[in-house]
Amino acid sequence: MQNIQIIKAKTPEDISMVRSIFLDYINFIEGYLDHSLDFQNTTEEFSNFPSVYKTLLLAKLNNNPVAACALKQLSDNACELKRLYCRPFGRGHKIGESLVIRAIKDAKKIGYKKMYLDTNKGLKHANSIYEDLKFKDTDSYYANPMADTRYMSLTL
Repeated sequence: MQNIQIIKAKTPEDISMVRSIFLDYINFIEGYLDHSLDFQNTTEEFSNFPSVYKTLLLAKLNNNPVAACALKQLSDNACELKRLYCRPFGRGHKIGESLVIRAIKDAKKIGYKKMYLDTNKGLKHANSIYEDLKFKDTDSYYANPMADTRYMSLTL
């Protein structure tokens, strides 16, 4: 039986694990898109990690760090779901969906009324998770040079 645990990353060790997963995400996305994510100020993000994030969530599979995501505050009542990524060895266990569900619960507890995210239209599994959880397409909420970006939001 697989043991899946989702926690708020608060200790230096857990924060370091999330940072490592996010760097894996950056490498995956840049390879998939064949485009740098520097327009998202990733150098600053990782040099001051985790300063831009309100909440970091870490998923462990059999006590191994396997997936993560974050909440970034956009305004007093809105946040952005960031950097959802599951390492290949953790796929197939609905960990991504579980992380998004937990992020939604945490966002509601904080008092956010709206959650935004962006994804690539070609990332079928991620898009399916967001659609199943009732995210809806929305207008762009930041400058992004990528043509296949899909912007979504959820009223909390």
